Amino acid sequence: MFAIILVEPEHPHNIGFVARSMRSNGLSELRIVRKSQPLPRKCYTTAHSSAEILDKAKIFPTLKEAIADCSYTIAFSRRQFDTIVPHIALPELPALCKDKNGIVALIFGRESRGLAFEEFELCAVQCEIPVAGLMSLNLSHAVSVASYELCRAGLLGEGLAFRNKLPITHRKAATTEQFENIENFILENLTDRYKNYPWVNASIRTWLQKLNPSQAELSALFGMLRALAKKNARN
Repeated sequence: MFAIILVEPEHPHNIGFVARSMRSNGLSELRIVRKSQPLPRKCYTTAHSSAEILDKAKIFPTLKEAIADCSYTIAFSRRQFDTIVPHIALPELPALCKDKNGIVALIFGRESRGLAFEEFELCAVQCEIPVAGLMSLNLSHAVSVASYELCRAGLLGEGLAFRNKLPITHRKAATTEQFENIENFILENLTDRYKNYPWVNASIRTWLQKLNPSQAELSALFGMLRALAKKNARN
């Protein structure tokens, strides 16, 4: 089991975005280190379809108390600490977590200054999310990237769900009537110069058939042509 722990997050909207990211990647255990509760209502404005995670979020006064029942703790940070805590890069995270038992805590620090040294020392390992230059990710983005890496490796919930199956209508071949409609529309809107060429009619039909479009694709093309000709689709 994995738990996301946010240490004194400074922006309520980030907390909501974190909840949404957790929901998207099959995580549900959110713990927050902060001095007051309940959570600000602003958190909910960015927690699309994830309010339940915020409702069940556990609030702790210190990180030490937040990780008391955790079996393994991972601090996410790009800072360089003078410490013996091992350091890994994000791509190594799934292999590290694969055989861990109990609650594995993924710990993220404050937006402005990250984790304090004393908090960092409570963790078993440091995980860095490599980025270009000297930049670092926003708190919610860091949680998203880390969660996705675990989900992609099949360590969270049921794993990733792909919605790449289009409805049947999107795969049906374009009909003769559709070809005739778009061909007539093109001929009606050609300049007089092209209307006088005898090869135009046959060429338009040949070009369209070479595209081998589906019904949906030809409808989309027709829509774009109408837009270019500034003709309302209802006409």
